[in-house]
Amino acid sequence: DLQCAPIQLVETASTLFAKYPSLQVCIDHLGKPRTILGNDLLDDGSVNPNVTVDEAELKVWREGMTAMAKLPNVHVKLSMLGYTCPGWMRTKERQEVLKSLVRETIELFGANRCMVAWNWHVNGAVSDADNMSLVGPDAVELLDKFLWFFEGYSDEDKDRLFAGTAKEFYRIG
Repeated sequence: DLQCAPIQLVETASTLFAKYPSLQVCIDHLGKPRTILGNDLLDDGSVNPNVTVDEAELKVWREGMTAMAKLPNVHVKLSMLGYTCPGWMRTKERQEVLKSLVRETIELFGANRCMVAWNWHVNGAVSDADNMSLVGPDAVELLDKFLWFFEGYSDEDKDRLFAGTAKEFYRIG
């Protein structure tokens, strides 16, 4: 598993893993674009109403993910969504932004190289956002959101996203 910042994907990780095509790599947490809509709460404690994405952060993330997607030995975990967008469960607009990034990732890598994962079982909502928000989905809500993110995908692709890709990658069963 590879956990690094988007800037590290652009040249360092993509160059390194291109040299070792037989080494299977899984990028953790959607490639870790960070707080693309800002913090969950403003300094005064009110909910951040921002729904305009940080285009500079996304530009670097897209460059890195595009470089990594060119390598057939690289996979991605669709996980820790609250790190990308703390408080994403608060509004439909924030959920739509996150949905678009999940789908963009799947379009880059394909369902055969993406897998759903979550840390929810460890410590609930804070694991979704790496302690950047205390608001997050419960396990059923998270599953429902992934189903919503995957609307329009074939049953075969959904099977791959929820289990098949992970089984193959980790050689389970």
